[in-house]
This record gives sequence, structure tokens and C-alpha cells, in this order.
Amino acid sequence: MSRRSVLLTVAIVAVALLGGALWFANRPGESAAKAGDCITAPLKGGFKKVGCDASNAAFKVAAVLADGDSNGCDAYPNVLMSVVDKNRTKTLCLASAK
Repeated sequence: MSRRSVLLTVAIVAVALLGGALWFANRPGESAAKAGDCITAPLKGGFKKVGCDASNAAFKVAAVLADGDSNGCDAYPNVLMSVVDKNRTKTLCLASAK
């Protein structure tokens, strides 16, 4: 596989994960993730909360910030990505669950 193909594959996976994280951060309902919760990688457009020892746990929520400033996630070690909800009222700081 060429280097370009590998980079393209990595980019597609990263965009899919980010899209799923955005959906998860903006979904309604009281089952929104809290700090310490583990979630799956996006499957059919969404995440699911799972136990952190589950084989399909992909991310652990390091923190949920009460604002739309993703720079606040810099205070948490090992954060892979930050996701801000569409109203810029909440930020999820996601680390690897593994």
C-alpha cells in the first residue's frame, strides 16, 4: 500500500471519528457522557456508552467542560480530541480508552 493510500485511510478514519464525536456531543437526552465514561467508536453514525473494560471501548471522557472552549482540554493529559457542541455550551475532552 502506498504512503498516500495510508494517509488517505487515516484521514478518512479521523474524519469519521470526529463526526461521530460531534454527533455524540450534540445528541439530546440525559444519557450524555460524563467524565470517566467510556464510549465506542462511531457505529452507524453514533456512539454508545460502554464499560471501560469492554473490547469496543474506544474513548474515555477525560472531562466535560461547561463551555465551548476546546482549549480547556489542554489541561488534561492524553486527550486525543476535543468536541464542542453546536451551541458552544459544552466541550467533551476525549482520551483513548485503551
